[in-house]
Amino acid sequence: GAPETSVTNLSCVTRITISHTVSLHCTWLPGQGAPEDTNYFLFYRYETYTEECQDYIKDKWNRNTECRFPVTHIDPEEVDNLVVIHINGSSKYAAIKPFQQLFNQNAIEKVNVPRNVTVFLKQNDLLATWEKPVSPFSEECFEYEFYLFNLKSGNKQILKISSNDFRLRIDVTSRYSVQIRANHHLCCMRGFWSDWTEIIYVGQNKVENSVSWILAVLCVSTCCTFLLVAIICKIAVLRAPLAPPPPTPRCK
Repeated sequence: GAPETSVTNLSCVTRITISHTVSLHCTWLPGQGAPEDTNYFLFYRYETYTEECQDYIKDKWNRNTECRFPVTHIDPEEVDNLVVIHINGSSKYAAIKPFQQLFNQNAIEKVNVPRNVTVFLKQNDLLATWEKPVSPFSEECFEYEFYLFNLKSGNKQILKISSNDFRLRIDVTSRYSVQIRANHHLCCMRGFWSDWTEIIYVGQNKVENSVSWILAVLCVSTCCTFLLVAIICKIAVLRAPLAPPPPTPRCK
């Protein structure tokens, strides 16, 4: 194929679904020397199985630049098996150079988020528990990052944890937000960190909405000002001397 016509910046991510199948999503950029009419076609190979992509996303020149497999033949229970990605192309004006790259199946896995997160206070301690992500691997195969944000002081902490529970002494006069994310640990190659879990708030203090607070203060101040002006005007009217009655005309 012609130079600089093969794809560049190939990136692939897998996810394990609730039904324990594996999805695959790949993106790439067209080669700098590829004509505008170039179209690319992706295949993945896993062990003895090969499949061509049927679901592409195109760029503004109508060229395939993304591919999605909702379900693949990748086995989620295997460790360190290779996924082969092959992309070839076609054009009326040039021979497109094919491209191939190998990925470790665990290294490109986007780990699922931890489940059933519970956070509560016990005396002066913050306690948190959660379940491992959806995965065929056991609990010992994951590590976690625990993100703790003190809404009162603005202090942030990210703590690495190798179990699925956590206890920490905190300032009980503060309100905190908590998030957790997961990744592989020990059992296989590290993948992509999961997304953070939804924010959980714990503690006594509530964060005031500064805009609402300012508007409320302005509203009260305005009302007080109008009331004060009305009182001053009323007093001024009461203190003003009464005007003498107009003289009665006399007949001559």
